[in-house]
Amino acid sequence: MLLRRRRFLAALLPGLGLTAASAADAAPRPAVGRTHDVRTLDVRTFGARGDGTTRDTAAIQAAVDAAHAGGGGTVLLPAGTFLSGTVELRSDVTLHLSPGATLLGSPHIADYPAHDLGVRDLDVGGRQVWALLYARGAERVTIEGAGTIDGSGRAFPKVPTPDPEVATGPRPRMIFLRGCRSVALRDVTLREAGMWTVHLAQCEDVRTEGLTVLSSQHVHQDGIVLDSCTGAVVSDCRVDTLDDAVVLKSSYPQPCADVLVTDCRLTSRCAGLKLGTQSLGGFRRIRLTRTRFHDCRLGGLKLQTVDGGDLEDVVATDLVMHDVAAPLSIRRGNRGFDYGRTDVARPRPVGALRDVRIRGLRAVTTHSLGTAAGDVMSIAGLPGFPVERVTLENVEVTTPGGGTPADARRTGIPELPAAYPEHAMFGVLPAHGLWIRHAADVTLRDLRLGTAAPDARPAVVTDDVLGLHAAG
Repeated sequence: MLLRRRRFLAALLPGLGLTAASAADAAPRPAVGRTHDVRTLDVRTFGARGDGTTRDTAAIQAAVDAAHAGGGGTVLLPAGTFLSGTVELRSDVTLHLSPGATLLGSPHIADYPAHDLGVRDLDVGGRQVWALLYARGAERVTIEGAGTIDGSGRAFPKVPTPDPEVATGPRPRMIFLRGCRSVALRDVTLREAGMWTVHLAQCEDVRTEGLTVLSSQHVHQDGIVLDSCTGAVVSDCRVDTLDDAVVLKSSYPQPCADVLVTDCRLTSRCAGLKLGTQSLGGFRRIRLTRTRFHDCRLGGLKLQTVDGGDLEDVVATDLVMHDVAAPLSIRRGNRGFDYGRTDVARPRPVGALRDVRIRGLRAVTTHSLGTAAGDVMSIAGLPGFPVERVTLENVEVTTPGGGTPADARRTGIPELPAAYPEHAMFGVLPAHGLWIRHAADVTLRDLRLGTAAPDARPAVVTDDVLGLHAAG
């Protein structure tokens, strides 16, 4: 584990002469069991029917437990539809879904026992979590194969609650792993989760590759969520979700650190790729590369810290976006949520946001709100708390245009320090390409900012920026 960890850090740390491609090549592959060198246990041997109506939870769990008790193995789901509630995965167990196999989540919440989330969940409320596939503290866990996991998301609509911070009642995630090490998720198609599709919390040494993630039923159906994880790679995934496609969060005091997202295709009715909004522990050494965004209606790339954690050392390269709202939104705010943790400082500090490099961004934006709001890239700190050391290089963005002379003269834009950070939170901005406020040491190199229609606003507007370096 130590050797792999050092290799991963070497791939991510700047200044070592590694390109984004070499970082991807050097990323670790968890030491998980392989189907050719471990025994295989067919769930039908344990009584699973796979007929889509018989509840196969107990049979699948028995196979998982037997594989674990025998020192590890592969639990095989052959072709068929296996209806199930929560299955708890164990160390040294691979869950393999054959072509034609579907693990179908039960439509009844009673089939999903509650587990401790460890923090307050702002979406469902409380500190509990429900999941179709669950593990806590397991090692060398793999979910793989050419089959499908269907979460029966239609059965779990939002339930109004009196608490404005709670959006829904209990809804099961598809995969929730907490505190696990050496995790691999490979090649499976994941459809219609009851809530977030993949949620990995406080996990270490993670490889997520070749997944197809699809959801279209409800809000709060994020695709892939890495939450206070360390040493993670997300590669070659296709994600098409109603909510954010790929999200890095830190709902726990630990940062989300040493993460690589590469070669993905992202579509979302919300954001394509986001750091935040949950940002208690912050983000460190994040690399984002060779990813394509399409039809992301609430923004392309969002970098946000609003709950006291530091966001630092983020490098994004070779991003292509088409039909997105704002391609880039960087926000240092002061919402200050503690997520019910008793082991963090109160009140929450204003987390730092620094050392961000965006290189090689191509984007064509669309109106997300039916007006010019939401199309403009923004870098926004707070008075006395600037965003620091940001470089934008080789960036080409075309916005729809249409800004008026009145838009260009707009002043008095509110600060909104505690507001939920959103790309359009400030309304129509006085620039058509890039708006920067409360920032220090910003470098703009080779920016090409155009509009599809005439626009009275200048390309770039700055306010309270100390140290602006522009070239090209």
